[in-house]
Amino acid sequence: MALAVIFDLEETLIQTPWSNRQHVLEFRANTRQQLVKLGIPATLLEGIERATIMRNKASDYVEQHFSKAETVKFNREMEKFLCHYEQDSANQSKLFFQTIPMLKTLREMGARIGLVTNTSKKTVKTIFQKYHLENYFDVIVTREDVEKLKPDPEGILLAIKKLGVTRSFMVGDLAVDVLAAKSVNIPAILVSRYPEKSKPQDLLKNLPAEVLEKTRRSITETGSLQVDYVVQSLAEIPAIIQADERKNHYTPDK
Repeated sequence: MALAVIFDLEETLIQTPWSNRQHVLEFRANTRQQLVKLGIPATLLEGIERATIMRNKASDYVEQHFSKAETVKFNREMEKFLCHYEQDSANQSKLFFQTIPMLKTLREMGARIGLVTNTSKKTVKTIFQKYHLENYFDVIVTREDVEKLKPDPEGILLAIKKLGVTRSFMVGDLAVDVLAAKSVNIPAILVSRYPEKSKPQDLLKNLPAEVLEKTRRSITETGSLQVDYVVQSLAEIPAIIQADERKNHYTPDK
């Protein structure tokens, strides 16, 4: 039985401008504006705060209402828009100092390692070359590989299929990572470096009802998200994996 650990990228393995709240709010506002400019009804995006969920909604609308030519134009213009932010993020990124030691330890344990990110192949390539991360990952799934972004589980399911494993963990820093994991019933490890500023139960704030409905089994009666493990440091992850293995009488392939 094979084990994999699947990671988010930004703010999980590397620090980027996305850790700046103002940067995030600007991106969300500009994403909304860009989608409307490209023909997505503003009413479709009402009440949605997160840019990834706006883009998932827009993807559904484009598939149902746009012609082939309109779809090509939409995708081309969104690619230009996103690349500006993503490359800026990559250029300003910093590697969390625990990232490489943690990845090395997982490798030594025999775990397979995947990446599922809502960013682009070009950005991942820039970051991996910058920090020499290429050899640590068996599978990389970017936004070009899927129709729907996290919190949709499409990327995680694709990574699991490519990895050929029967047991997986998802590691990320956001609600979208946890929801994607829980919707396919795999353990979620939340990286919460500043627990005094953000608690697991706060992850659900401002998520559309339809997103929560898809993962209703992951939500407790109190309205909190069932995060399997919460860590402040990536260095904690190998021990969590080992403890979980012992609990489930499981040993990864060597």
